[in-house]
This record gives sequence, structure tokens and C-alpha cells, in this order.
Amino acid sequence: CSWVHQYPRFVAAKRNTPVHFICYCSEPQHMQWYKVQDNERLYRLEGNTSHYSVEWKDRFINFTIFKIAYKDNGLYVCDRKNLTEAKQVHACGTELRVMSHSNIQQVQNRNTLKDAIIIIQTILLVVFISVPLLFFLDKVSDSISTTSFLLPQGLEVEQMATYEDITPFRDVKAKWTVGEHPGEE
Repeated sequence: CSWVHQYPRFVAAKRNTPVHFICYCSEPQHMQWYKVQDNERLYRLEGNTSHYSVEWKDRFINFTIFKIAYKDNGLYVCDRKNLTEAKQVHACGTELRVMSHSNIQQVQNRNTLKDAIIIIQTILLVVFISVPLLFFLDKVSDSISTTSFLLPQGLEVEQMATYEDITPFRDVKAKWTVGEHPGEE
């Protein structure tokens, strides 16, 4: 886009405010403003209406929208006259984004709704992660307990004394060696 310079490249403005676009070029009499919508539809913006005005000067073309509305969202391009398709327009345009007016109550309501959505997402995330994890752990513990009872025939579990069965070591002589009867205490 070396032969055309548009200013500004992006505009975000509130509804019902005026916006101005300027196209600098060497031959403004051969140029025209277009609106490209959805990258498919091309609208010629020529002449002056109650909604916008186009003004040609020696080295630039001024395009002004008096009160922008949501329908004005789109890409505005200054290019040669009599183009018919959006594909023919060069890519150096100005994007207009129309913003809305919000009061404090609307902002607070939106924030409350966002907070509620975040809480619900957190709860669902915990449920959908913990429930399958608990089922998996339950299956693992069941498989461990069933494998201990499914020993093949002929194999015996080695009988070993547990810690509680081991008596403390006492270095005393057995009672029957001292002269007492083993059944007496």
C-alpha cells in the first residue's frame, strides 16, 4: 500500500460519536471509499448522506461518519474507483469497532455472571477429575485384594511370625532347668 496511506488504521469508538478517516494519495480524484463487510460484501461510499460525508481535497479524501452505530462495524478502504468485488480491494484499510455505553449496574451484572461461571466451571472440573480418579483407585485396590486370594494351587503362603508374635529376648534359664515344674508359675 505504498501509493495510498490511510489514517487511522484502527478505530474503536462509542456509539453515536463521529469518526473521521483520511486517505492520502497522489490522485484523489481517481479514488473512492469502500466498506468491506464480512470479507465478502463491498459497498461503495460515494456522495454525502445524512449518515456520512466524503470530501475530496488536493492530496487527500476525508470520510466522516456523523453518528456511528453498530451497523457501521467493518473495514473501510480507500481504493481506485469502480471496484466490484471485495477481493479486488487492497488490504490497507481502517477497521471500525463500535463500542456500547455501559453503566455501573451493567458492568457489575456482567462481573457477577462471570464469577458464577468460573465457580461452576471449577466445581465441574473437580467432579470430572476426582470421580474417575476415585473409580480408578477403587479398581486398583480391588485388583490387589483379589490377586492375594487367587494363588495357584499347590503354592502355600509362607508362614512368618509378625512383629507382635516375637517375644522380647530374655537371657534367663528355663524354669525346668532350675528345678521348677514347667506347668507351674
